[in-house]
Amino acid sequence: MRDLSMMTWKEIKEIDKGKSIVFAVMAPIEEHGWHLPISTDLLEGEYWSRNAAKIVERKLNTECCYLPTFPIAAASVNEFYGSIHFSMKTTYEVAYGIMESLCCMGFRHVILIASHADPDHQIAVEKAVRKINRKYGISALAPMGQIFMGEGVKSSKELESFETEHADDFHAGWIETSSLLAMDESYVREGYKTLPDSKISDRDMISKKKQLKAMGKYGYLGCPRLASKELGDELNRNCSESIADAVIRFYKRDGYQKYTDYFLYKILPLHLGFMGAFGKVRRKKVTG
Repeated sequence: MRDLSMMTWKEIKEIDKGKSIVFAVMAPIEEHGWHLPISTDLLEGEYWSRNAAKIVERKLNTECCYLPTFPIAAASVNEFYGSIHFSMKTTYEVAYGIMESLCCMGFRHVILIASHADPDHQIAVEKAVRKINRKYGISALAPMGQIFMGEGVKSSKELESFETEHADDFHAGWIETSSLLAMDESYVREGYKTLPDSKISDRDMISKKKQLKAMGKYGYLGCPRLASKELGDELNRNCSESIADAVIRFYKRDGYQKYTDYFLYKILPLHLGFMGAFGKVRRKKVTG
């Protein structure tokens, strides 16, 4: 596994582009409650993709490369300190620019890890991938939209049961807190087990107003107190293995389609963010 940013242009020229796989992570700098760092989504994307690359290199006669993480993503909730979001159009253009640059170098296996589940972000990235694959032939894959929706490696019965019992955990709740505990316990601030639960339904997540109400003064949606390193170990392993499965299928161009076509992409109202009147990031002075 090689860091492209630490190579010279001549060294990159000498890479076998037809056999190499390049990972690029795109995720936001944004608030994750009182207990997780604003780099949470970046940390997750880097961790999952690096571990997936190790699995891929073990299973395929190939070399994986990666780029530095791009802290750029589309999202809608900007009312907390630490959130730096971009429009869907900007996110799309950056994603497209990254992938097109790699395709122009000759790479044919480009994996964009969009480690941020907001539909605005996933749709923008999906749109860029579709354009790349139309222009350059099948060259890029962004599997996280489908993985976030449950595609990939199946959880253990114990984790499935826990997920069913404690569903509607959308942002900086037990899922992400567990994930970071398993990566490095120092990422998670003390006192997370005393934080109150924040409940919101799938349906109410459509409303920014209801999201903010559920977030209250804390900025998360879920139950951080339920987090554990053990849960995080399985969650991270499942995600890394799911990415690896998607990449291996894509490399072989066989069966990778289940990781394409983000299921919300077809909902046209969710594309309004590409229009000038609707696509502006609504920033305001944070005073809370």
